[in-house]
Amino acid sequence: MTLPHAPRHGERVRVDSHDGNFIVVRIDKISNVAKVEFWDDPAVTLWDVPFRAIHLVREPESEAA
Repeated sequence: MTLPHAPRHGERVRVDSHDGNFIVVRIDKISNVAKVEFWDDPAVTLWDVPFRAIHLVREPESEAA
């Protein structure tokens, strides 16, 4: 069994069953969950999101600096 990849603080991610991008603001590696905030509205927060439901958003080469 492989453990889900732990996201890093500040990463832009997508969350299963939710539209849009989020940013990781808190990580709990013991429980394998994270707190994420909606990229465009930090007032929208999801708590205790399982790592397996979080997917890193890869930025295109032109945006990476």
